[in-house]
Amino acid sequence: MSVRILSADQMRWADMTTTEAGISGFELMDRAGRAVADAVLDYMPDFGRVVIVIGPGNNGGDGFAAARYLRSRRIPVTLVMLVPLDTLGGDTLMHAELAREAGAKLRDASSDRCFAELNRWLLRAVMVVDAMFGTGLTRPLSGRLAKAVAQINQADRPVLSIDIASGLNADSGEVMGDAVKADFTLPVAAYKWGYWMGVGPEFSGRLLPASAIGVEDETLCRAWAAVPDPSVSKGSTVLRSACFIHSDMIGQAWPKRHRLSHKGNFGRVWIFGGSAGFTGAPRLASLGALAAGAGLVSVVCPDDVYPVVASGSLETMVHSQSSGAWMREGDGLIDQADAIVAGPGWGCAQTTLLARLLDVDRPLLLDADALNMIAADAALQSRVSERDSLTVLTPHPGEAARLLSCTVDDIQSDRKKAVLKLCKRYACWVVLKGNETLIASPQGDVMLNPSGSPQLAVAGSGDVLAGMLGRQLAVCYRNDTDVGMMLGAGVGLHGEAGEQNGWYLAGELAGMVAGLRQGIERKHGD
Repeated sequence: MSVRILSADQMRWADMTTTEAGISGFELMDRAGRAVADAVLDYMPDFGRVVIVIGPGNNGGDGFAAARYLRSRRIPVTLVMLVPLDTLGGDTLMHAELAREAGAKLRDASSDRCFAELNRWLLRAVMVVDAMFGTGLTRPLSGRLAKAVAQINQADRPVLSIDIASGLNADSGEVMGDAVKADFTLPVAAYKWGYWMGVGPEFSGRLLPASAIGVEDETLCRAWAAVPDPSVSKGSTVLRSACFIHSDMIGQAWPKRHRLSHKGNFGRVWIFGGSAGFTGAPRLASLGALAAGAGLVSVVCPDDVYPVVASGSLETMVHSQSSGAWMREGDGLIDQADAIVAGPGWGCAQTTLLARLLDVDRPLLLDADALNMIAADAALQSRVSERDSLTVLTPHPGEAARLLSCTVDDIQSDRKKAVLKLCKRYACWVVLKGNETLIASPQGDVMLNPSGSPQLAVAGSGDVLAGMLGRQLAVCYRNDTDVGMMLGAGVGLHGEAGEQNGWYLAGELAGMVAGLRQGIERKHGD
């Protein structure tokens, strides 16, 4: 299963490279058509007529090929063509003739007076296949083509879009004049950024697994270097690779626990946070670390909230900042740490202690108020970018805007660009939280998290994630494990837990995380 994410230009390069290697364009269309037909058979609500709306180019060719495979399964098919048949050529025309020979009905709706034809067949469809435009659309739809999109959207029939919903920009998720509101989208060969960027999720519907049509994974990976991503600005780290977080990645992060294991085997996480009115944040971060599998968790908090934090943290060791023993040079308790999390509920009066933590030779995750202090202090910004040890920033869009001295709208309008800019400016890993959380490395490797739920929009869910990722960094430090895989797995597990029913408090979310994590560990033991 492909998990690669490509731009439209990169996908065109990969297709061209594949055909040059010996697989014809006709064969690529044929394989895409077979995948479309299989998806239609899987998701059509009832046996009946499938209407495939054909536009120009390769997307239409995929639609013709799908019609032939559907006819081989005795599915009635009507191909409504928005372009005259005699304007088609090459592989697309060959597939059109094969579809006709297989018994599909070809109907012309290429002029304004023929739009009644489209409506007539839409009303008779049990499912509509959008084969109008693929990833190559570069200008807004208008005139009769925009009218056709509107007709499809008004037909109240389930719609499957081939590769991407027609009218949706494959790179930005921008609606180009108008766009089909798909119920299902079948990516061809690889995923495209437009599914998740901008308003893409509102038009893509359920995203199906990418169809394998013969484009090798090695070719998809080469496309990133061969065709630079056009949306990345000069002030950003160059995009080196892009994929989404998947179940195999999550499974690798939690192997079976050995019978002779002890708590020291699973990472020691230290959390710095808490202030008056925000005593729950470090507590939730500690629960997140434990839920993700940490063996030992310690919390350091300001003296004025120490009694509250300590009394509410039965599972963690709690130290006051003034006690001093935890930070003693050479033999302090913090020397036992495998990773440090700084910031949850900390307030913005801890710049001196934050500066000391930046000098500690351990993986360091900076969250919440630690980010706000860094955004307001140029000296701290320099110290972050100059750290030799592993560093991770976990901003939400507001914190990211402060770190980049821009607006939240700037961040949200192009989250991919924003996360790469943060990597460039701070020379570290960045987890940009929000819908479809993005993780980026200093080298320009980006991962997208497709899981999650609006249920996660609750106070404390980010603190749980910070603790979880602290545990992941502790494992990296202890076992020299791949950082990207561990961070991706942590974000993915957090998203999957957020999708579960039966919780509404962040503390309950930690319980959901623990249950899923334990299930993964047990699965490895079966």
